[in-house]
Amino acid sequence: MAPGPVRNAAGQPVARVVGERWRDLAPRVASAMALGPIALAAVWWGGIAWQALLTLLATIAVLEWAGLCNLKLDSTLAISAAASVPAAQAAYLATGRQALPVAVIAVAAAALAWRQRLLGAGVLYVGAGYLGLLLLRVGGGGLANVVFVLLVVWANDIGGYVAGRLIGGRRMAPRLSPGKTWAGAGGGLVFSVVAGLAVAAWFGADRAGQFRAEAVSVVLSVLAQAGDLAESALKRRTGRKDSGQLIPGHGGILDRVDGLLAASAGALVWQVVTQFFWPPIGQGVVLWQ
Repeated sequence: MAPGPVRNAAGQPVARVVGERWRDLAPRVASAMALGPIALAAVWWGGIAWQALLTLLATIAVLEWAGLCNLKLDSTLAISAAASVPAAQAAYLATGRQALPVAVIAVAAAALAWRQRLLGAGVLYVGAGYLGLLLLRVGGGGLANVVFVLLVVWANDIGGYVAGRLIGGRRMAPRLSPGKTWAGAGGGLVFSVVAGLAVAAWFGADRAGQFRAEAVSVVLSVLAQAGDLAESALKRRTGRKDSGQLIPGHGGILDRVDGLLAASAGALVWQVVTQFFWPPIGQGVVLWQ
């Protein structure tokens, strides 16, 4: 008699359990291969190409947030929220003043919060990440900064996915996101540091710069994971599994950029703080300076 399938302690076939664990790998890889080069090409070109991509993605993300707030996407509130991003971009293009798009997002978030607090929070959250990616690209270190943030956050996602699937173990926040484990958080952190060091070395960082790149990578990884958990909490609150269905294997745009929004906003705050206290290290200089 041929031996039956190997089973785990719960009596389930191990092959089936392993297959279920990695069932979303193929669509994730396909989506990353399709979208990653587009994003990196836009970052490389900078200027209007990068700004147009940012505006499109952030506008869709705000609309998805409105959907999570149980608003119809053709409602006045949802359209007003989504219009805040193109309005901020238009203000920046028209004047070149970096404070103006910040003011547009802040005013829009405050006005919408007066009507619906959660929607205003979404405009502020998405808008802060959009502003981070927009303004980090400005200046001589802009290309290095955005590549650094993107690759650190992507590495965090990859490391979290791999470690979470291979190791599993205790969950981080089962009430918010049952699939996220401490092992995944650790894997994301390790992958982020490796990616940050690689980018810094590629752009010519010395030993001291590489040490600082490690520290910044850790902070960005933590922020990215916090942003991911924040969106999971919102989806749990509204009873949704995904923010949308635009990206196979990932759900909506907001599902894909939730961690990136938090990390890029944090990176921009770091630049502003360093520029205020240490003027030589401010905007236009690489984050690990």
